[in-house]
Amino acid sequence: MAKKLQTLCIHSAKDFKKQGKLITKLAKKHELIAITNRLSLFIDGKPCRRWWFASKKTGVLLSVEYGLIDREAINFLTNDITD
Repeated sequence: MAKKLQTLCIHSAKDFKKQGKLITKLAKKHELIAITNRLSLFIDGKPCRRWWFASKKTGVLLSVEYGLIDREAINFLTNDITD
């Protein structure tokens, strides 16, 4: 049974960076290039980034054009389609 990863409850800049490192690590595991806008967007009062993923081999963008916020990015990388 696959381990379900939860997005971190962001309370500090340290948590925000830790979640970014987790997304980058998961992307590397799946041989993807993680691309982020490196900006802090505030959605529902919480800081979020937009993430895009491309294939390392072909360079083709695999995620949606508007980008995925942190929670959606983790779900995309773990193939968890539930909310």
